[in-house]
Amino acid sequence: MTSQSPNNAIPTDDYKNAWSSIQNLVVNEGASWSGREPNRVFLNCGENRFADISSLSTADYKGDGRAVATLDWDGDGRLDIVLKSRTAPRVRLLRNLADSSANALTVKLVGTESNRDAIGATVFLEVGGRKLRQTVRAGEGYLAQSSKRLHFGLAQSTEVGLLKVRWPSGKTQQWLGVSAGQFIKIVEGEEALQVIPRPSQLAFTQANPVDIQPDGKMPVRIPLIERIPMAPVLLPAFDNPSRRVADLAGSPVLINLWGMTCATCLKELASFQKNKKKLEKVGLKIITLNTDAEDQRGKVIEMISKFGFSDGAGYTDASFMSVLEIFLGEVIGQYKGTPLPTSLLLDPNGNLVAIYQGKVPMKMLLRDAGMAKTLDPRLTSLSQFSFGLRLIQRQRDFAGMAQLFAGIGNKALEMYYRNLVPPSSGH
Repeated sequence: MTSQSPNNAIPTDDYKNAWSSIQNLVVNEGASWSGREPNRVFLNCGENRFADISSLSTADYKGDGRAVATLDWDGDGRLDIVLKSRTAPRVRLLRNLADSSANALTVKLVGTESNRDAIGATVFLEVGGRKLRQTVRAGEGYLAQSSKRLHFGLAQSTEVGLLKVRWPSGKTQQWLGVSAGQFIKIVEGEEALQVIPRPSQLAFTQANPVDIQPDGKMPVRIPLIERIPMAPVLLPAFDNPSRRVADLAGSPVLINLWGMTCATCLKELASFQKNKKKLEKVGLKIITLNTDAEDQRGKVIEMISKFGFSDGAGYTDASFMSVLEIFLGEVIGQYKGTPLPTSLLLDPNGNLVAIYQGKVPMKMLLRDAGMAKTLDPRLTSLSQFSFGLRLIQRQRDFAGMAQLFAGIGNKALEMYYRNLVPPSSGH
């Protein structure tokens, strides 16, 4: 492991291995980036004294916190907090419900000669014997941006003695005797202050809190946004332990993981058997891989023969499951084990295009197999599998996968995926 970034643009092997190890720990082993340390909230008591109010604030989550931003979301004159974490829930909005009679002043700046968002402008206040200052910034903390509306807490003061703005253009403006408790808009170069109504979120503020109950259902179909080549992956068959995915090229393939004691698996195999002619019509090969212990293989071969899928049938071992976990981790992220049945749909060139967890509906499988045959091999995008909907460009982390394969000692797959890294990626 290494805790130091490289001194130049070329990462060292130790640095890459460190990131690979962290990724594996977090994605596949449920580890934490920050040791599940709770968030801390400190109350400014004045005179350089702070009180730890983490528990009272209810913000002391043990997630992998990464960023915090402030804003007056509900327009009540009190700053609320948005927390961003690596672990779910990724985003939390914490409303400020503190019972306080204190006053505040909110200032929105609009530049004319300066940039429109007034980035870099500073507001100075003289109020109640104190001098306050805030600057409009374009970012705060790790990938975070608080509201560009500047919020000043004024305690019990009802009036601001002096309000001065220093714009990025170099110009300054000032006003005397500004009333507290307002939301004001200041436009660069204009003398009049605009008092605007505070935005209100009544539907949110009046709603009763409701606990979100998980439905307990796994997504059956996980279409990939960008396909993943799997041609060199070892796919052991009972009659050919050295078989690879590339040996099955030419038609779409469904790799189906099953176990003899898995009732859902047996129902799925029965469905495959019942619809065998339909599957053959769309050209889909069913390759079953059994997950039972090696000493059960005689019974496994007998059972799979009764279902009519002994041709090409195979088995999994520790090495195959380690490889499979890396593929599933790249697609799904952190997950807890591989449920049975799990199936992988490959296009005719041996690229992974969809994952199914649980018994896949036959109508869905026939449709997807038909689409897999018509995919343009020159394109990595699988928007067709998402029925034209594409939320975000997804570039496969082949460099990260190569490091993970190196971590499990699979040199062949390490080199294969390292060679897929685009030259411009810097890896």
